[in-house]
Amino acid sequence: MDAWTTVYEEIYTDGHGRGTAAPGLEGWVDALSGRPLPAETMWQWRDATVDRLRGLRPERVLDVGAGTGMIARVLGQEVQSYHAVDLTLAGVKDLVEDPERPASLTFDRCAAHELGARSLPGDRPDLIILNSVVHYFPDRDYLGEVLANLLDLLAPGGVLFLGDLRDARRDPRRLRERALRSEPWAGPERLDELVADLARRDGELALDPWEPGDAHKVRTTVLARCLQDSDLARYRVDVLLRPGDDPARLDHDPEATHRWENLGDDEQARASAARRVLRDEGVVDVPDGLLCPFGPSALEAAGWTPVGSAGVHMSRHSPDRLILTTEPLIPTGHGAHAGHRKQAGDQTGKPQ
Repeated sequence: MDAWTTVYEEIYTDGHGRGTAAPGLEGWVDALSGRPLPAETMWQWRDATVDRLRGLRPERVLDVGAGTGMIARVLGQEVQSYHAVDLTLAGVKDLVEDPERPASLTFDRCAAHELGARSLPGDRPDLIILNSVVHYFPDRDYLGEVLANLLDLLAPGGVLFLGDLRDARRDPRRLRERALRSEPWAGPERLDELVADLARRDGELALDPWEPGDAHKVRTTVLARCLQDSDLARYRVDVLLRPGDDPARLDHDPEATHRWENLGDDEQARASAARRVLRDEGVVDVPDGLLCPFGPSALEAAGWTPVGSAGVHMSRHSPDRLILTTEPLIPTGHGAHAGHRKQAGDQTGKPQ
């Protein structure tokens, strides 16, 4: 942990040295190209994440691994309390030292496994955020320890949000794409060598996105990243973990009523038919157009559903397919009830 603290203190102090250098975006690098991610891509990523979290209607937020405070700077202004923690507070130094920041926005320097009820400044959170953090964890054992601890800290009806989780099911495709970018002329044998070498040197933690929920016996929702094409859209997902036994609270794995290939003879006909099915509150299984030669991207599909990106789920049965639904995300706390669906007038069909 000390090594990571040193690395990120250097990045936040001199963002021009590594990755995206725009203020608040220090350190972000496209894993496919090795180049800094464009600021436009990162702000879209931030806005999509904040919109998704807003849909949960949290009141008390714990942000674990706050980084430069990209989410805290927006969502922290909108909730009753927002407590952000990180190994280093160098990325939010301006906020920590700002005498005019809201009293509800608080900070602490600690590691994820060090958090406990006594370290929280107030009541238990109804939303805990681990956004773009898990892939830096050393191993599954550490992740399991952290998740068990954080799930215990959640208020009843709360949600644990694992943002930008690296999808291990798509990793072979991701490594192959990286290999081809490095040597586009590589033949089959050389390509296999490059992929094997990348896999050996890859120190980031990748998971089947249903693995954490299955391990801790909590309900799981896996949502696609509805973004323009990038590593963040192709190979990352958002996971919601929600403890509780009430089966009406959240669909664990939406079951499709229609399959893309059966909706028409060409792409245009299928797209029109998919929108009709969703208007009639059906569930559509479609190929992910970022990975397949046909089908919509998650961003495009989000515009087809009345609940936007909340309706674009990952398929548990196939890593290259999406499940499109009309169900909004159920909010945290006392607002979480089966009747919320009819009150979801604030949800829009706009992609987030």
